[in-house]
Amino acid sequence: MSLRDLNLKQQIRVSFIYKIAAILISFLVVRFMLEYLGTERYGIWSVILTFINFILFFDLGIVNGVKNKVSVSLSKDDQHEAREYVSTGYGTLILGVSIVYLLFLTISSSIDWQAVFNTTLLENPTLNMIVLVSLFFILVNFVLSVVIALYNATQNASLIVLNQLLSQSISLLLIYSLIIYTSATILYIAFAYGLSLVLSNIVLSLYFYKKHGALIPSMSTFKRDKVGGIFTLGLKFFILQLTFFIILSTDKMLIAHLLGATHVTSYDILFKYFSVITIIHGIINTPLWSMYTEAYEKNDFEWIEKRLFKMVRLMIAYIGLAAIMYFLAPDIIRLWLGDVDLGLSASNYLYMIVFFLVLSWYSIFAYFSNGIGKTKVQLITAVLGA
Repeated sequence: MSLRDLNLKQQIRVSFIYKIAAILISFLVVRFMLEYLGTERYGIWSVILTFINFILFFDLGIVNGVKNKVSVSLSKDDQHEAREYVSTGYGTLILGVSIVYLLFLTISSSIDWQAVFNTTLLENPTLNMIVLVSLFFILVNFVLSVVIALYNATQNASLIVLNQLLSQSISLLLIYSLIIYTSATILYIAFAYGLSLVLSNIVLSLYFYKKHGALIPSMSTFKRDKVGGIFTLGLKFFILQLTFFIILSTDKMLIAHLLGATHVTSYDILFKYFSVITIIHGIINTPLWSMYTEAYEKNDFEWIEKRLFKMVRLMIAYIGLAAIMYFLAPDIIRLWLGDVDLGLSASNYLYMIVFFLVLSWYSIFAYFSNGIGKTKVQLITAVLGA
């Protein structure tokens, strides 16, 4: 067994431990958040997050561009070049998010947020403040999340899952405190959500750079000639991100406008329940992105072919898991959330299962093509899908 396979097994094993804990805590977070906000406010918060995440797709794929460039540099054992890509990535992102936030500050007060989120439950100034707070934390986190790309590039993807566990744990603690000490306010949830993301990424960044001092970013290693390389590759990832945002996230906006915020909650709960399929798939699939990059750079095509075949065979296990989740869904959701009437039917469960199985199948080949930077076919299919 190759060192790459041994590392993959280690990453998957550790990731499963962290992820199981993270999933359990995230389910508690949803329950407490639903208890704190109520069905309609929870739906509004879910749509606000969708809107904020849409803005974040305008990074032009810089983080994924950095991940691939650093992976290639490290496969050549060129740490100096890798550090230049790290510094350039951070510098470009800081400039980009600063411009985005300043522009948003300028126009946000003139936007009719009640119309955007299809609600009269909250006043427009309150919604504006919630969006501004959420966007600030998410943009700061966006810069800090470069470290996620670096963990992937150094083939330590299990620590990304540890980051999710840490973030969910902080979020759970903060939301539980809100339930005890405050009344239901989405603005407080926005602060709690933002702080949990930022604090967990700060901890992860400190740990990474303690172990990888040679990659610590600095102004002296920011190279303008590297920006073009990151952007050229990143633009392809940006288009892919944008199309998948349309496929994955516009549902909530459509539901909010066609059916109301309460129905967004039903959809979101069902989405989170069956997302366990792609979460498990992601634990196995995510470390492979940078491993495909390394193997491709070293012409190890036999390893790539064997790994892709094993990933395809795993779909049988996902189908079995989906069947079990389908039959247990009403009981698990009742145990999870209590006697909350979400108005879900058996067909709702079935359609969501099909959605997540198709997504898992697609991502097997998407991660491979992304890892080697050959995205032409994926770009065409993703645009058609969107």
